[in-house]
Amino acid sequence: MAGKFELKKGRTGKFSFNLKSGNGQVVFTSQTYDSKRSATAGITSVKKNAAKAGAFERKTSTKGQPYFVIKATNGQVVGQSQMYANAVSMEKGVQSVMKNAPTAATTDLTEEKAKAAPKKKAAAKKKAAAKTKTAAKKKAPAKKKAAAKKKTPAKKAKTVAKKKVKAAKKTVKKAVRKAKKKAPAKKS
Repeated sequence: MAGKFELKKGRTGKFSFNLKSGNGQVVFTSQTYDSKRSATAGITSVKKNAAKAGAFERKTSTKGQPYFVIKATNGQVVGQSQMYANAVSMEKGVQSVMKNAPTAATTDLTEEKAKAAPKKKAAAKKKAAAKTKTAAKKKAPAKKKAAAKKKTPAKKAKTVAKKKVKAAKKTVKKAVRKAKKKAPAKKS
């Protein structure tokens, strides 16, 4: 299986690409681009310059790991490789890019995301419908509770009777208080 470029769009809306080897491992990652058109031009630049040994610049990270960058004809860095454990592994990476990049196909993952968007909308609609159903189910028990709270005629009569008894007790208590106030005090 030959290598391939994968063009993708990040969360920030910027574009980048990876060159993957035949075994699917990322060998090279580009810088980020503001537009898809610029990223596509970057892929073209890598394809063109990968055949030139002078386009590769070997470097070492601050942790001592070797890696390489590819420069465009104008000297601008197009991207860089992964970090390698040693220089021999890095040289194998350079050879892989030189061999695979010029003829590598490009897979546009930005289009797959655009196609996936309608599926997300459909999923969102299903989710909203499920929420509506759940809300309706929650309301149903509330309606049952409200119906249970509604009093039958017998319960209403009982409640009215209790209220009348309470009112009568209050009236009796008031009458007793008034009578006590009016009654003459006992002399001892």
